[in-house]
Amino acid sequence: MIEFYKIITSIILGIVEGITEFLPISSTGHIIIASHWLGIQNNNNTKILDIFIQLGSVFGTLYFFHKKIINMLILKINIKNKKTNVIHVFFSIAPTIILGYIFYKRIKILFNINSVMYALILGSLFFIISEIFKPKKYKISNLNKINLSQSIIIGLFQIFCLCPGFSRSGMTIGTGILLGIKRSVAIEFSFIISIPLLIGASLYDLINNFHNIKILDLPVFFIGFIISFTISIICIKKLLKFIDKTSLIFFGIYRLIMALLIYFIN
Repeated sequence: MIEFYKIITSIILGIVEGITEFLPISSTGHIIIASHWLGIQNNNNTKILDIFIQLGSVFGTLYFFHKKIINMLILKINIKNKKTNVIHVFFSIAPTIILGYIFYKRIKILFNINSVMYALILGSLFFIISEIFKPKKYKISNLNKINLSQSIIIGLFQIFCLCPGFSRSGMTIGTGILLGIKRSVAIEFSFIISIPLLIGASLYDLINNFHNIKILDLPVFFIGFIISFTISIICIKKLLKFIDKTSLIFFGIYRLIMALLIYFIN
């Protein structure tokens, strides 16, 4: 029989993931914080549940952006192609994939509340810097105008997301803004490149933790997946509009407040 608290935990974490995935406040960081405060952070079942709920939000993102992704896939794979395509996506995620694979075990050590606290602070400083030093006029106002060099630079800054708390979307959106990319376009590109990256990372984590999966816990994992997917589908459009209209400084302040809460509560 499934324990009631596991179902409640699955629902809570699914809701947290479904909302925070689309805000530059680090969904992984918030899952670690929530798990820590719920007293289940070092539980093997929680680690697997985290994988399922992340996949839920990723598939929600895939559903929302599927038309734009299809449009990118049907373009000829040519570096000289003026339109943004899969080549740009590949170069934007390659640095994170390579370093994530090489330093996988060391990175997992960082998945604790203290690391999240410091990453929240450092990420906040980057957000503030990106808003202060952004160009007065954006140069790129269309997703298809992002060039290869910009994709690579965004990909290099995305590496910071390997440390939970930095926020993958925050780092990529902030970098895009600094490069003169219109905020709404930077947001679109950020979430499109997140799909293959997060699916790959989740599946790799699943393989490495497969031996810890218990058949009796599968319903709990799927509940978390469904909750995360559903919340993502419901919230994504409104949350992306909210990011587009809100300065990263606001999110930076929120992150600093969360860091302070962790410091005093922990």
